[in-house]
Amino acid sequence: MIEINKVFAIDTTGIIVLSVFGVAVILALFIGIYYFFFKTKNKKKAATKEKEIVFEHSDDKFIEALGGVDNIISYDLRGQARLSVVLKDKEKINKEELKKFYVDRFLEMSDKIILVGENLEPLVKILDKFKSN
Repeated sequence: MIEINKVFAIDTTGIIVLSVFGVAVILALFIGIYYFFFKTKNKKKAATKEKEIVFEHSDDKFIEALGGVDNIISYDLRGQARLSVVLKDKEKINKEELKKFYVDRFLEMSDKIILVGENLEPLVKILDKFKSN
């Protein structure tokens, strides 16, 4: 057996034989690679999933962006990402103001608009508060 260094040696048949120290070095290398590529990626995903939307604007501004309380006929949250709002007059909505409430896209139909975003549950709470009054 020819010993090259403390990590591995070459047997007389040409087979590489690892020492205990060599196995530990290779194992540490694989753990480091795994952590770097998979754990950091999963942390980013978890951070976006757990991210709670904090609104910078008042509840009144959201209702005004939809054209006021009188303009809202009904609403329905589908999942966490789609809020369907039936409106009297679709022309009264302010899309730029709605984007400030983390609405990414709009799907428009004849009498309703579907707001698409990451987590729209807080918007439903705002609508519940104003429609109950």
